[in-house]
Amino acid sequence: MEFLCFLAFIAVWGLMWRWVVKNRGSWHIFYGNIVGAAGGFIVGLVVLSIMLSLFPSTDRSERAQTEEVATQSAEPTSLLPESESAPAASLENAPSFAAIEPDNTPSPPDSALLPNYANRAPKSMSEKSVLDQSDEQGRKALTALSKKLGHDADSDKSMLAYVMCSPFVTSALRFPASARFADSKTITTQRFKDQVYTFSNTLTARNMNGDDVSYRFNCSVQEQSASAEWRLLNLKLQKTDS
Repeated sequence: MEFLCFLAFIAVWGLMWRWVVKNRGSWHIFYGNIVGAAGGFIVGLVVLSIMLSLFPSTDRSERAQTEEVATQSAEPTSLLPESESAPAASLENAPSFAAIEPDNTPSPPDSALLPNYANRAPKSMSEKSVLDQSDEQGRKALTALSKKLGHDADSDKSMLAYVMCSPFVTSALRFPASARFADSKTITTQRFKDQVYTFSNTLTARNMNGDDVSYRFNCSVQEQSASAEWRLLNLKLQKTDS
C-alpha cells in the first residue's frame, strides 16, 4: 500500500507540474517550471497524506491493535510489593485494636508538623475523594485495586488501607506537597479484627526553615464498608532521631 501511495504522489506531482506549465500564461517557461514543481509537490503531499490516512498499512494497523489490547490488559493491581491475591488469613486469633496516645505538643519552626496535628486531621475520608486527588496513574491503580478487592468483609485490604492512610499522614504536615514516603518495603503492617489496619513507616517533609526532616509515623484506619469510607483511629508522628 505504501508503494501505491508513493506512485500516486509522483503522478499527482507530475500532472500538477505539467498543468501549471501549460497554463502559465505570459510567464517565462523557467518560472513556470519552478512554480509548477513547487505547487505539484505540495499538492502531491496533500494527496499522499489523505491516502495514508484512508488506507493505513497492515503492519501499522496490527501494531495499533496490539498496543490497544496491551494497554487494556495491563491494569495495575498492586500499589505495594505484597500481592493481595493470596487467601485472606484467619482473624480468629487476631488481636483487638488499642489506640495509642497522639503527640499534640506545640510545633516549633524546625518541625515539619502542624501544631496539634492529631486534632486537625480529618476523622474520615472516602475512597472517592482520594481517587479525585490522585494523578492518572494513581487513579488507574486505585480503581483496579478497589475492583479487585470488591466488598468482601473478610478480604485482606492492607494495600488499600495504606493508600487511604497516606492523606491522613500528609494532613499533619506544614507542607504536604513536600512529603516523600520511604520505600514500601520498609512498611510494618498489622491487621486487627473488624477491618482495622495499622501501618508504620518513615517519611521526610519540609519544615519552616526549609530543611527536610525525617519522621516515623504510625497510622491506624478502619474500613466503613457501608459508606465506602475509612475512619482514622490513630495517628502519631515522631522524629526518627528522637
